[in-house]
Amino acid sequence: MTASEIARETIKQMAVRRVEPTPENYTQIYFEVAGKPVKEDAVGALRKALKQLPHDSLEQTNWINRWEKLLKQDNWQGLGELLTESMQQQLSHSTKWPKAIRTLLQAWDDKRSGVDVARKRETLERVLINFGNDASLADKLIGMASHWLPSDAGGDSMALTDDHSEVPATAAVVVDSAATEALPSEVQQFHGAFTILQTLLKQTLQLGLIPRLEGYPDLQTEAVALQESTERAKKVKEWEALAKSLKALLMRVEVIGAKEDDVRGDIIDLLHLLLSNIGELVAEDSWLTGQVYAVQSIISGPLDRAKLKQAEKSLKEVVYKQGLVKHSLVEARNSFKTLISTFIDKLKYMGEASELYSGKIESYAQELSQTDDLIKINELVNHLMRDTSVMQTDIMRSRDDLLSQQRVATDTQQRMEKLQEELQQLSEVVRIDQLTGVLNRRGMDEAFSTEIARYRRSGELLSIALLDIDNFKMLNDQHGHAAGDSALKHLAGVIKRAVRPTDIVTRMGGEEFVVILPNTNLDEAVVTMSRLQRALTKEYFLGNNQKLLITFSAGVALFKTEDDVNSILARADQAMYLAKKTGKNRVMTEIDLQANA
Repeated sequence: MTASEIARETIKQMAVRRVEPTPENYTQIYFEVAGKPVKEDAVGALRKALKQLPHDSLEQTNWINRWEKLLKQDNWQGLGELLTESMQQQLSHSTKWPKAIRTLLQAWDDKRSGVDVARKRETLERVLINFGNDASLADKLIGMASHWLPSDAGGDSMALTDDHSEVPATAAVVVDSAATEALPSEVQQFHGAFTILQTLLKQTLQLGLIPRLEGYPDLQTEAVALQESTERAKKVKEWEALAKSLKALLMRVEVIGAKEDDVRGDIIDLLHLLLSNIGELVAEDSWLTGQVYAVQSIISGPLDRAKLKQAEKSLKEVVYKQGLVKHSLVEARNSFKTLISTFIDKLKYMGEASELYSGKIESYAQELSQTDDLIKINELVNHLMRDTSVMQTDIMRSRDDLLSQQRVATDTQQRMEKLQEELQQLSEVVRIDQLTGVLNRRGMDEAFSTEIARYRRSGELLSIALLDIDNFKMLNDQHGHAAGDSALKHLAGVIKRAVRPTDIVTRMGGEEFVVILPNTNLDEAVVTMSRLQRALTKEYFLGNNQKLLITFSAGVALFKTEDDVNSILARADQAMYLAKKTGKNRVMTEIDLQANA
């Protein structure tokens, strides 16, 4: 393919896949069409590398956040400053440690300070516990070792820190073991608690509050200033001023949070309205209703990022497949239109040819009536036979063409129906639980709507059973989540084989299943669940190459006139928990609930 052909196909694929027309998406699809590996740009490589870096310490997290912010803003003006700072920190880090180790060894062996080895070891362990993951650990060790050296040697040791940074005052409180241990135990505990609270406040501001004020530069600057104040504050008045400023900042943040909650609620309401309108507009396009319902289901409940990501992934797959099928359907429709147009042209041509033939016949008849010459008559007959033969040939050819067009039109129509069916099936994916193959929560809601409508129309009995696998968490903990997934698939398979074709098996969520039993009373539903329990105890499933056996507890309820989906599920759920409390692997009904009330 030439470069222009690849470009055209790339644009076509972007339209088919319905991806955002960004340079990144164009580049990726372009190389995919060309059959070449995608060349990773510097920004993509940096983002991938940042995701692989550890976030074990506060400094690591801050450093990574600064890089991500730089990439997000797509502004490289701060790159030089960030690289320079990183290089200086690395150089400083590499030169501090030899000095810190040298000073520590010198102070460890020095006995003139009056601090014995046991106390030195205890102080060292305390510093390592408090600052083991801190980038300033070398400074803390230098400060600690300097206190162990006598005054005549302390000057040289302290000079080791002058090249780079000064040990913070809070470090001196923790590091000066000899001075601290001379104080009463209550004061020592106060110093330890103070240091911990000071560190917690600093980390709360740095990791909890400052990143959340990304869109509010004034508040973020104020929060950064407060964080720096926590390191400098020593006197009570300074801490009182810090507390007052922090309280004022938090009140302003609370106001912003309330506004953001209102905005989020308004956006969700607007999205509800938009989806409802789309649902009405595409009511005839059932292949779209599944996607609309999926989004409506997510925004109707508490927003959960994991559910959003899972729905996004599922919808992307469905949209991509539907895009391909939809493109083929459009091509089939265009082909069908071309066939109809050709068919009309053929009919028009046959009409024109027939009209021309009729004119010639009239001309021959008129000439025949005006002559008695046999030679002339014979000539007219020959012309008539020739025109008739041509007319017959045209009619036969047009007939064959029309029959051929009819066959093609029939095949195209069948292809369109098949593509429509594929679109419908792709939309139905949203109703099916991908792990177990039974209906998911959306499918359960639709099934309930159908069966409740039938109940109200015909008065036939309707029972439901809510099943919950016993000790499912223990199964996951002991054998892994793969074994848990196998258990869910195993139970779903056993249920489908054990119930009637008219019964509806659904997975409500987690390890809970709901079986809808039309035209079934309470006793018959209990018998069905008991039969299912016996069938389950006869079949093992493999988990981590081990034969495993599972049981379930079930609650059964009978639908009543005043019921809705939530009320009958609530009664079945209560009966199921009663079965759990009375020993598990049991079936309880709403009547048992009344007896145990």
